[in-house]
Amino acid sequence: MYTAMKFLFILVFFTAVTTNFCAAQLMDVIPGNTGVYSGIHTNDLVLLSQSEVVNTNNTDVSGSPFWNEEWKAAVVYIDNYMIFIPKVKLNLYTNDVWYTTPSGVVMTAKKEKVKGITFFTGPDTTRVLANFAYLKNGDDNTYRYYEFMNAGKAHLVKLNTVTLNKGLFDPFTGKSEMNYVTQTAYYLYYNATITLLKGDNRETIFSVLQPGSAAKEWLDKSKNKLKSNADILLFLNYFNTQRPG
Repeated sequence: MYTAMKFLFILVFFTAVTTNFCAAQLMDVIPGNTGVYSGIHTNDLVLLSQSEVVNTNNTDVSGSPFWNEEWKAAVVYIDNYMIFIPKVKLNLYTNDVWYTTPSGVVMTAKKEKVKGITFFTGPDTTRVLANFAYLKNGDDNTYRYYEFMNAGKAHLVKLNTVTLNKGLFDPFTGKSEMNYVTQTAYYLYYNATITLLKGDNRETIFSVLQPGSAAKEWLDKSKNKLKSNADILLFLNYFNTQRPG
């Protein structure tokens, strides 16, 4: 496990922000002060310390443990390496990164090996679909993959937590129905701290960012109540473009 002193510092470079995801350049994930990424590798899958996936399709469980069911082209970040892989999936139940080798074998990267992932909408990498970073909430000892929704010093991040629900035993089928259940929560990531957003978003956001009176005036003028993710993203875009006062 990483210590608090090695808490991941995230640099995300974007070209556009929408209410759902960002169109972006590559995301660099830098653990501690170990340097920067230089170039993308395409033939270093051995660095992932991989193991083969034995059961790729569990038909006994309904629903999906994955962030996206489809294989996506992605760049994964390990230490100071970036590796491009044509087919990647993110398993949010086990917090594992799945990928296929050139020979078509489905593998998983070693736990905690992948510090971040940039998924693309297509194989040509012209548009980023989503950026994830492997982080630990201060109140939770488990590292998980958080989705970063915007650029800048203050981020809205999304966490999908997948659990396995087991129903009551059915004597007619001789088994208990099982299904994956996804719970979604949103957080504010600022100064390497993750703060859960719930209830009064305005109070939470202002207590963390301390943006000052100008921000309050901007919200009033924009009629922005910080009630929705779209409102929060608009405000964070405003906040991130302001010079330190």
